[in-house]
Amino acid sequence: MNHRIRTLLAAVFFAAFELFFTTAMAQISPLDLGLRDATDGIDRYRILYNTHVQANSMGVEVSYAGIDTLDIELPPDFQTIPLGPHTDFGGLVLYVTNNARHGTLFSLNSPSKPVALDKALVDNGDFRSVPPLSTGDKLLILNDLKPWTERIGYGYCIHRHDILLLHDGIAANAPIAPWNTDSTQLQAAVVNVDTKPKVFRGLNLFRTEQSQFKTYCLNVSGQCNVLIEDVHVTTPKSRMTADGVFGVTSSVGVTFRDVTVDGTYSGYGISRDYGYAFSLNNLWNTTFERVTADGNWGVFGTNYLSNTTLRDCDLNRFDIHCYGRDVLLQRCTLRQRQTQFSSMYGTVTFDSCRFIDCIPVRIRSSYNAYTPFDIVMRDCIFEVTPRYHSLVNVMLLDTATNSRPELAAKCWPNLRVTNMTVVAPATVGTLNLYYPSGATRELKKPVDYLDNVVVEGLKVVRPNGKPAKMNVRLSTREFITVKKMGFSIDGNPKL
Repeated sequence: MNHRIRTLLAAVFFAAFELFFTTAMAQISPLDLGLRDATDGIDRYRILYNTHVQANSMGVEVSYAGIDTLDIELPPDFQTIPLGPHTDFGGLVLYVTNNARHGTLFSLNSPSKPVALDKALVDNGDFRSVPPLSTGDKLLILNDLKPWTERIGYGYCIHRHDILLLHDGIAANAPIAPWNTDSTQLQAAVVNVDTKPKVFRGLNLFRTEQSQFKTYCLNVSGQCNVLIEDVHVTTPKSRMTADGVFGVTSSVGVTFRDVTVDGTYSGYGISRDYGYAFSLNNLWNTTFERVTADGNWGVFGTNYLSNTTLRDCDLNRFDIHCYGRDVLLQRCTLRQRQTQFSSMYGTVTFDSCRFIDCIPVRIRSSYNAYTPFDIVMRDCIFEVTPRYHSLVNVMLLDTATNSRPELAAKCWPNLRVTNMTVVAPATVGTLNLYYPSGATRELKKPVDYLDNVVVEGLKVVRPNGKPAKMNVRLSTREFITVKKMGFSIDGNPKL
């Protein structure tokens, strides 16, 4: 038998063996790659990395059966561990020490490709005339090269983004705001997606105290239908800042379920500085269920979110910094910070939520983008304090009209409050519906959009549950509106 024939037979045998292996087992374990024999944390990291790389190349899952606890250390040349569509850690307790550099431990990413697109097609959602978009399931990523707004005092501009899910050229959703405008400069990209579920589950991640660099847990980009479930991340107090435990961008249908974040890198020991548990950008149809998160700064840092739902969550802050539409918070507890919005559209709904020593809604001024939206609060409990006893804080900034025509108007949100219980100590005698804070001169400009404020079924009790009385005031400071405004409490008009 000559050498060529032996080589060919060996290749056939290996292919057959690999096919049998992948069909019979459909899994590979770090134990198969020598995890038991690893002598230090760096070796253990490399085995995890190689296991996932090999699993992806073979098209199988990684099994963590029989692995309860691992200590790993990231080497100077570490790379993020690439995930397949289904990763179940089975409750693995993973201690990570990072003295190498800031980076992400796990990732699930798909690349995008540029696509030529007329902005006139965007708003009607029909892209069947564009060959790269006409068939299959796609994510269409929209980027406006014209600055949406400048963040005053921060030295940078915001460029808005949108994302659409397409099936055979037809969009399943609409953009946050119209794109076919004179000021829009559209740049587009497309991602081919699989709409089958992707799963990241069952991990307990501890970022160790001796770490000198940040290890972000997970980065997701260009994905459809992702479940992040039963994941718990613990971070010791640290002087490091600018955290982003979970980073998700340009994706649709992402769900966080039974996720806990205990602490973030956000400046403990020097000053409170930013650092987020959830760093989210350009998402549609995002859901948070039973998420508990607390951090020194505030656990959400997001932009460009549309159709976001939070259920049964316990958080110290939720926000959409700039450019968002439609949020539902249901049975959520918010503590000591605020929900915060700017350049918001649609409706923000609080259903059976509890506000504890916090600002239920804050309108951020630094973006100078006061867009029209509505606030609905029904069956909520507001535990007021001397510092926080107003429902909507509109931060004011005495600036020229925003140069972008879409943002020229200074809009305040309409407000409907139904069946709210206010828990008030005797030291707080007034509930303010609006609290304008900032430049007095700004209040001389007529407020746009706001034309309807309704309060129905307000109940006031002391912390011990005994009934009490409280004044309800429209605003802490007088303002004027472009439209004639209606204001009523329990059906009684207020002038």
